[in-house]
Amino acid sequence: MKGEILKREDDSVIRTDTEIFDDLQKVEKVLNRNTLLIIESLSKRALPIDDLSKATKIPMKMLRKYLETLEEYEIVKKNSKRQRYEVLTNGLSLIFNKEKLQTMPTSEIDANTKKFYEEFIKDNKFNGYICVGSPDPHGDYSAIARDTHFAIYLGMFLGKLTDLPQQSPVVLDTAVISRNLYKNNLILIGGPVTNLITRDINNFLPIKFTKEEGWALKSQDKFYNRDYEGILAKIKNPYDKTKTIILMGGIRNIGTLSAILAATRFSKFTFRSYEGTYPWYTMVRGYDIDGDGEIDSVETQVGSR
Repeated sequence: MKGEILKREDDSVIRTDTEIFDDLQKVEKVLNRNTLLIIESLSKRALPIDDLSKATKIPMKMLRKYLETLEEYEIVKKNSKRQRYEVLTNGLSLIFNKEKLQTMPTSEIDANTKKFYEEFIKDNKFNGYICVGSPDPHGDYSAIARDTHFAIYLGMFLGKLTDLPQQSPVVLDTAVISRNLYKNNLILIGGPVTNLITRDINNFLPIKFTKEEGWALKSQDKFYNRDYEGILAKIKNPYDKTKTIILMGGIRNIGTLSAILAATRFSKFTFRSYEGTYPWYTMVRGYDIDGDGEIDSVETQVGSR
């Protein structure tokens, strides 16, 4: 039975996959000194059966029998294309009392979502800054950001992908300017009125914020100007092409929230076809399906070029 184990190490928790046994008779059948030698050897690298026999000093006839048992319980498998055996787990665990097992909510995130955020994750640490608009009057319109608190929801989601950083990665747009943090991986929260960094990179976006007919997002000749509409985009940082910018912004703060929900709660749906292209974007519309005044569903129109 496949499973995972958590190991506490200093201030971190290490998670790894394991094969779980809950029957002592099964353990006696599968595991002995020789099968453990086989698993240990294959955990270092995949080996053809001849090399495995030399590494373990187990006679060929006996080795084949052990491998059949380990394959039956999906602990090792033979890669028929490469003609090598490889181990399928990073650990072996024995459960004595299943009644003491605790149920935990799953934090599994799909592969496409992980790929979308991969530039921001390095050695399980957050690699960059989350930039929110200042709550003080600032910018050309003396705007006050009312979407800053949305970063909390995003942070809770990113906590599934990273360890807790020693220092908060959240910075104000005014701090990015005063501290010259442009040449970093940046996640921008909010549109160009409340977030001055969104304003500064607007011309590099695949769909741009415009004030031609009141604030809107413009794609060729099409305008998106409803309060609940926003954009989720990923581009190369124009100030340093080795870095990445992700934008979650809307015409109003409800549009920004819609983009954040698309990138978090509905990420599996949003990134279902994400392949790592630059620039990548999706227009997002948020909906209040149950009528309680809160966005609970999103519609996306994915594009890239």
